Amino acid sequence: MSAALPVLCICGPSAAGKTTFAQALADALRRSGHQPLLITCDNYYREDWRPHPRYGFDTLAAIDEEALRRDVSSARYGQADVLRHYDMCTRVVSRHPVTTPYDLVLLEGAYGPQLLQDFPLASLLYVETPLLLRLWRRLKRDIRERKRSPLYVIHQMLMQMLPGERRFIVPLKHRADMIIRVDNCDLEDVLSRIK
Repeated sequence: MSAALPVLCICGPSAAGKTTFAQALADALRRSGHQPLLITCDNYYREDWRPHPRYGFDTLAAIDEEALRRDVSSARYGQADVLRHYDMCTRVVSRHPVTTPYDLVLLEGAYGPQLLQDFPLASLLYVETPLLLRLWRRLKRDIRERKRSPLYVIHQMLMQMLPGERRFIVPLKHRADMIIRVDNCDLEDVLSRIK
């Protein structure tokens, strides 16, 4: 088996800017000569998941742990040839080929990193953004991209998202190697501090 590649994990609550930060970090890594593979934990929601009565989709149980662990493990050893994709509107799972070589893995997500705490991560980065801004971002995103009604989104945020974050996501902040505030983030500083 080949040597393991570094896995950088970007976690944090919903609509904190994890995806935007992960993309910016991937671009900065490319400029520095790396070839990152981005794995998004949102793609590992269960296709047949029935929302949890308390947390809805904002729970670890909604993630297909077996599929996530398999793909991250394959990627760690440079052997990922396809990755999972989950359509948030239709809730249908598909697979897409990995078409470019990579030398490190960027894992990004709110739910999923908790299931991989036994994996040797090169760094755990926690993205933090003020709550009101996150609620506004999620409302806009879920209405526009996920075709959900405003009332559904507001109810879901208050009754499921926030309790799910307190239980499953906030504990990751205390284990993070670095807290990222996207609005004033210096990517060069982040790159220099990544193990």
